[in-house]
Amino acid sequence: MFEDKKGLVFIVDISGYSQFIREMSPDVGILVIRHLLKGIIDSNFLSFKISEIEGDAILFYHLGLPPSVKDMLKQFDHMRTSFKKIWSRYSLKYPNMINLDLKAIVHYGTLIEFKINRFCKLYGNIMVDAHRLLKNSVPSNTYLLLTTDYLEEIGNYPLDYYSEYGTYQCDIYDVGSLCYRYFSFNDAVFE
Repeated sequence: MFEDKKGLVFIVDISGYSQFIREMSPDVGILVIRHLLKGIIDSNFLSFKISEIEGDAILFYHLGLPPSVKDMLKQFDHMRTSFKKIWSRYSLKYPNMINLDLKAIVHYGTLIEFKINRFCKLYGNIMVDAHRLLKNSVPSNTYLLLTTDYLEEIGNYPLDYYSEYGTYQCDIYDVGSLCYRYFSFNDAVFE
């Protein structure tokens, strides 16, 4: 029998990846993407677990109470800083390389963790919603999107002022309306 748990899903995704793959040779593309993904993973100071790495995205997760909005903003900013440093080095070596950046989705809800051999997989509506949210109407290529489910969960604890900021909007999907706040990271730094 599987046990339902509450947890956070944090999907970090590379913006511009599809065009990058079309324009770069496999030798260069794999080298660059490998280092960019490793830089994201190495800057995971909140110690999230990794469920999957697929193409241009890393699916991090955390069971239990979620980190604060302030901590999530810092985590994303830290990952993005590492990512941009690595990207800058490669863009000097390959000047025709397109600009890549990061976006991320934070969602909270009921999920089930299960194993397939040595891999830890996640199951539940939270996963469907989080993947739908990667296709959203946010007018930016670099942002942190926090769902209302996540914000409502941290609302049960002392709020930090960040949870009241960001831009609020909803998108309609085949699963219904999903609402969120997003923070654009066009060279913003969150202390």
